[in-house]
Amino acid sequence: ADFSKFGDPLPNSVYAIHDYSNFGFPSSPEVYKGTDDQKAKMLRSYERKTAYQEKIGGHIWNGEWGPVYASPDDGPNWESINEDRYRVLKDQLAIYEERKISWSIWLYKDIGFQGMVYISPDTPYIKRLKPFLEKKKRLAADEWGCDVSTVDHIFKPVDDWLLEEVPGIKKRYPPMWNVTTHVGRVLRNILLSEELYPEYAEYFKDLSFEDLEEMAASFKFENCVQRQGLNDAIKPKA
Repeated sequence: ADFSKFGDPLPNSVYAIHDYSNFGFPSSPEVYKGTDDQKAKMLRSYERKTAYQEKIGGHIWNGEWGPVYASPDDGPNWESINEDRYRVLKDQLAIYEERKISWSIWLYKDIGFQGMVYISPDTPYIKRLKPFLEKKKRLAADEWGCDVSTVDHIFKPVDDWLLEEVPGIKKRYPPMWNVTTHVGRVLRNILLSEELYPEYAEYFKDLSFEDLEEMAASFKFENCVQRQGLNDAIKPKA
């Protein structure tokens, strides 16, 4: 959220922020333990995003926020990772309660990464797509919350080359992006991801209408699992 170049607000308008904390993602430079220094960093990030709203005296609506979560496939310490992510969640909630702002969590439903509910691993969709989902995760094809440690040995030489040959890239907009983010966005999140589309489509090839209906039914609420730690944290604040 960067409103630094905005002038006077439009009438009858609310300018929404997205307050995602770096501490809630695999790319975080440190594990979040809720230290005074970490809480101060979290607050500064929030205040930077809401500076425009405070300046104009406008209502503050945080339209998207929330950490991402690990799963058993991420290794033996996945539960410990999630405890740290829930700590991020609760400390962000404390800021919102103190500042009396409006918010809506991201997100309601997904396949097991961030949602309040997620489709069960035993559903037809996950069972059929599991090899592709594992590959996509290993390649860090998705921009959102990806863990680049699996591909860092490939892309770090490109990052270093760019920094050496065109050091001005460090000032490229947006200012909060580093060269790793710029390279990843173009090469993995766009080029690589586009080339993965045909492979994804093959998983649905020759399926009958009934098969497709069964796949879609994987997303029904009754086939979903609640992320209890997340829901227990936000329910009293809703």
